[in-house]
Amino acid sequence: NTFVLVIVTVPISTGIALMISLALNSVKKLRSFLQTIYFLPYVTNTIAVGMVFMVLFKETPYSQGVVNMLIQWVGLSPVDFMEGPWWAKMFVLCFYTIWIVMPFKILILTSALASVDEQYYNVAKIDGTSSSRIFFRITLPMISPSLFYLVITGFIGAFKAYSDAVALFGTNLNAAGMNTMVGYVFDMLYRDSGGYPSYASAAAIILFAIILTITIINLLVSKKHVHYN
Repeated sequence: NTFVLVIVTVPISTGIALMISLALNSVKKLRSFLQTIYFLPYVTNTIAVGMVFMVLFKETPYSQGVVNMLIQWVGLSPVDFMEGPWWAKMFVLCFYTIWIVMPFKILILTSALASVDEQYYNVAKIDGTSSSRIFFRITLPMISPSLFYLVITGFIGAFKAYSDAVALFGTNLNAAGMNTMVGYVFDMLYRDSGGYPSYASAAAIILFAIILTITIINLLVSKKHVHYN
């Protein structure tokens, strides 16, 4: 579950945040206002956001959920997202995680885009450079330190995922089949299977080793692709 969460949420959330930040950067007058709107989910309580997602996806005796209503409107069969197949529950968890982390990434990237010297763009336009070439040759290199920071913190945050899953599926993540590495460490220490601190310690060390390895790989990659001003 943890590896799927990492592989799916980190690139998608960073990519979407970059696209939204580029759109916000092009709207000069409303940029601050829109930044505030996009940042609201980040300062909202995690459990509260989880309850909203349960309203959207959870089937009840009175409703199949807002998302299932939309699915039925287009002629498809409803899906039990909260208690059904693993892929459906993982979709909700990934969607929720992306929703939670994206505001912070948008804030960082819009700030990075705003700090790029306009002279670079003016010179490129005078030379008749295409928009795509400007993006890949000017914008991306100039904001690469911020992107690198978000990728590193994104990996670390996704590997530490636990509260997000609890907010959606409750404290018994094993029963839901949605436990994570941090959840396993917690279970070994405190839950019904508690009393195995050696297992918890081993899992924590393995998690630390995985995060450290990925961070080192990112640092090595950054030497070639990250341009510090």
